[in-house]
Order: sequence, then C-alpha cells, then structure tokens
Amino acid sequence: MLGPQTSLSFLVFLRYQSYYSYPLETYLEYPILIAQDVILLLFVLHYSGNMKQALPYVVIFVGGWYFLTLQKWVIDLAMNLCTLISAASKFAQLRYLWQTRDSGQVSALTWSMSTYTCATRIVTTLMTTNDPMVLVRFIIMLVLNIWVTATILRYRKTEKTD
Repeated sequence: MLGPQTSLSFLVFLRYQSYYSYPLETYLEYPILIAQDVILLLFVLHYSGNMKQALPYVVIFVGGWYFLTLQKWVIDLAMNLCTLISAASKFAQLRYLWQTRDSGQVSALTWSMSTYTCATRIVTTLMTTNDPMVLVRFIIMLVLNIWVTATILRYRKTEKTD
C-alpha cells in the first residue's frame, strides 16, 4: 500500500483535473489508483480485524471530494501542497540514501520508470491542457526522480567475484 498521503495526492489530482474539465484520458489512471488503494486498505483492515476503522477513511474521502471544490483557491492550494509533499518525500528518500550511502533494496528500474512517466506526462500535458500548475508539478517530480535514480546508481553495491 502506498500510504495515505499518496492516496490523498491521487484524490486531489483527480479532483483538480475533473474540476477544470480536462479530457478524461489525462487523468483516467487516478480513479484506478484510488480504487487499488481502497481495495488494499479494505483487505488490510479486514484481515487485521479493524473493519470499523474504514468509516473515517470513507468520511475523509467523501468530505475531501466535496471540500476541494468549494472555492477555486482551495483546489489550487491542495494541488500545490501535494506537489510540496511529494517533493519532501523524495528529499527524505535522498537524505536517507546520502546518510547510509547504500541503495540497498531500492530499485533503480522502478525509479527510472517513474522518471519516464513524469517525462511523458510533461509531453501529454503540453499537448492537451498546457496547465502551468500541472507542468510545474511534473517538471519538479522529473528532476527529483532523476536525482533519486542517479543517487541509487551511485550507491549501488556491486558484488566482486574473485
């Protein structure tokens, strides 16, 4: 499970795209990602015997869905905060890599795919909506993903065979 901050980011991005009536193709993956997170959360709550804890998540999701579009500035602020939180998360990962000087089990391939995804989203955003806020988000994430990937490769331990 990706975590509540990631699901919240998906929700904000989905609501932002739908609020501004962008083409469905530009944000179709977000409902799928949210559904995936919801299903995983329900499995975790079910198998840990805590299904009653699902109600606060439902309330936050539904309340958040409507709250985000009460005013234009709310959805814009939420989008900027999600970018800030995502960037802070990547900086925390970078800091950990710098401190340990070991990329351990972190996958350079996964981070490379994330980098590629950001690059393609920049192109598709330029071709469809040309939204500056979305472009800035993806450019920031692209730069940080490249940085994390390079750091992973830099601290990768290679096995020496004698």
